[in-house]
Amino acid sequence: MPSLSKSRAIVLHLTRQGDSGAVVEVIDSSAGRQPLFLRGLGRGRGVSVSAFHNLAILDVVTYATPRSSLLYLREYSPAFPLEGIRSDMSKSTTALFISEVLYRTQKRDDGDAELFKWLEESILALNDLQGPAANFHLWWMAGYCARCGFRPEDNWSPERPLFDMVSARFTAQNGLYAEDQLLSAEESQLLHRLLGATLEEALAIPLSAARRQAFSRQMIKYLSIHFGAAFDIKSLDILHAVFA
Repeated sequence: MPSLSKSRAIVLHLTRQGDSGAVVEVIDSSAGRQPLFLRGLGRGRGVSVSAFHNLAILDVVTYATPRSSLLYLREYSPAFPLEGIRSDMSKSTTALFISEVLYRTQKRDDGDAELFKWLEESILALNDLQGPAANFHLWWMAGYCARCGFRPEDNWSPERPLFDMVSARFTAQNGLYAEDQLLSAEESQLLHRLLGATLEEALAIPLSAARRQAFSRQMIKYLSIHFGAAFDIKSLDILHAVFA
């Protein structure tokens, strides 16, 4: 008899398998990144793909069988309706971007209860946000780096105006660091502001679409350096188009 397990999961990605199956990649509240096999998709089968939108937070019941290494999804229900994300293009595109960053960077079986709690809180903050969300992903990436164990040291000063992505600290422009590992002075000051900002303060920072795009690419590069793998986040261009 299969053993049942209850948990909460954040949806990252869904891949269809055949006519009525799918593999749902999630971050589980206790087990970390996991693939869950879902049966019964399709017209008249009672399972809707819309429930598994990017960053959906679900209460799930899963089970394992001796014949498969996959966990099977037996029951699921939305922990929160997340109508703000589902109905707003800027929020849903931000959710797509965040989902892809998590999908690319989180390895399987990396359970982290504190990270899951922060992710859940940040998803709810995005859902409930009133007003423009254009800077949300910048604030989120700065926070995500900290939760992954490589928080940038906020030692910015006029004498240390450049952020070195390898040492994760601000430094003087003295020729000791390769230029391709340094943020520009403008990008470095923006990172400094984001590190000390509340969400409301971060959203109020005036930025052009080009500056947001450039900074986002540098933060993805920073993640790549510290995770030890190059990440190509394709949804960044979609996000840029929405907020341009």
